[in-house]
Amino acid sequence: MRLLLLPLLAIALPALADVRIDDLTDKRSDWETYRFPLLVGDSPAIARINTFLHVRELQALPGRFAKSPFEKVRPKEGEIGGVNSLDYQVVGQGPGYLSLNVDSEYTAAYSSQNSTAYNFDLASGRPIGLAQLLTPKGLARLQTELLGKRAKRMQDFLKAMPPSKPVDPDELSDDEQQQEDQRALYSECLESLGEASFDFDRLQLGTDSMTVIGGSCANHASRALDELGEFPESISYQALSADLSPYGRCLLLEKRSDCALPASSTAQGVYHGSLGAYPITLVIEQLYSDRSLTASYFYDKHAKYIELGGEFQQDSLTLHESGEPPARFELEFQADGSLTGPWQQGEKRALAVKLSP
Repeated sequence: MRLLLLPLLAIALPALADVRIDDLTDKRSDWETYRFPLLVGDSPAIARINTFLHVRELQALPGRFAKSPFEKVRPKEGEIGGVNSLDYQVVGQGPGYLSLNVDSEYTAAYSSQNSTAYNFDLASGRPIGLAQLLTPKGLARLQTELLGKRAKRMQDFLKAMPPSKPVDPDELSDDEQQQEDQRALYSECLESLGEASFDFDRLQLGTDSMTVIGGSCANHASRALDELGEFPESISYQALSADLSPYGRCLLLEKRSDCALPASSTAQGVYHGSLGAYPITLVIEQLYSDRSLTASYFYDKHAKYIELGGEFQQDSLTLHESGEPPARFELEFQADGSLTGPWQQGEKRALAVKLSP
């Protein structure tokens, strides 16, 4: 195994002019190849971005590995389960933001492809999404518009299909059965749009427009039936002018590097501090519309990935880890964006947690 740091062509990031992106790479075979971004720079924002990406994709803290940055997620020697390949692309950058995509192939019972979009505020290093870039009213309007376009694509496809035959399913030919399966796929997908959200959509920020990519209707087993695939929609920032939040307008329309991301706009991101006497790093990875979340934390000394689930409210977080007895965080946001509260495992004495973003 070789670990290479390969500088890309210079990426212009006016907010942080001294930053470049290097490659972390590894290769186990012709098809098991790994390439991952490492932002280079001394600012706290750069450190937060690297930590967030490493934790989300590699289940590790930056630089904390024995032989390879990918050792926690790739298949173990003699096994096939794990991340078989990994790559990334810089999608866009502006004076105040960086947008990139990480693509991977994962093998469990079967192999599957995954693509995850990441967008970061370069001044703070915190992740950003539609909820920060748009007003609540603008977010609702955009969701209605995009879901309407997805519905129309499926409705048009269903209308163009041959009429369903009212016969015994056992009498259908293979082609007719495939058509009925396809009809059922899109009919169910169309019905589920009423409960859809942007939770699993990918957001890519370009120079003058954003692209919101909705997932396909098919799971792995029914992928062969899916002719429509994903649902990408590009919208210019100018067309979104009335929907943008003050922060979104500063970042995307005015293209400034000094845009202030409100501390209360999202809990997502990297936090450092202590659990009792132990230094820890907590990463709030993803927030969902049903108020559930995914997160993880590390005791800094050992750098072992500990997965968390949880729920959030406007001013508080509840996090829980598996194990017996299960441990639980009860954290509240303070005015400065920090988190404080107790951590307790079973009936053991509670320990104080203090974390800063």
